[in-house]
Amino acid sequence: MKLESNKMVLPVLGALLTAVVGGAVWALIAILTNYEIGFVAWGIGGLAGYAVYYLTKKKVNAAHQVIAVIASLIGILLGKYFIFGYFYNDGLTGIFDSEVVTLFQENFSEFFGGKDIIFIVLAVVTAWQLPARLASKAAPTEPTISSAE
Repeated sequence: MKLESNKMVLPVLGALLTAVVGGAVWALIAILTNYEIGFVAWGIGGLAGYAVYYLTKKKVNAAHQVIAVIASLIGILLGKYFIFGYFYNDGLTGIFDSEVVTLFQENFSEFFGGKDIIFIVLAVVTAWQLPARLASKAAPTEPTISSAE
């Protein structure tokens, strides 16, 4: 199977990559400022959506939109995990230790408050809508023929 013939591989990889990078940037901002900025989580949805749009060569369908949504959720989850792991370990050393993973899983619901839910919803909506909206704007419009009477 050729890579070009599979219309899903590049959008999946691109959306995941941008979401993971977005999650890492969100964690870095939170670590440096000691404050989680919810707009960054929203931006992760936008990044995933744009990556899908760009890598589908502007031919977006519902499966691509689902990819963007899932990738944005993964990016947000990883961002939260990176933030937790850094502050739990007082640094990056041991961030992927089984103890950190277990504690994150056990206390998962405590890491997502009301504001987090709002920005997660905004990220999901953006990841869903952005690729389709960009594709519809990029689609060539056919000239309308008006009949002269």
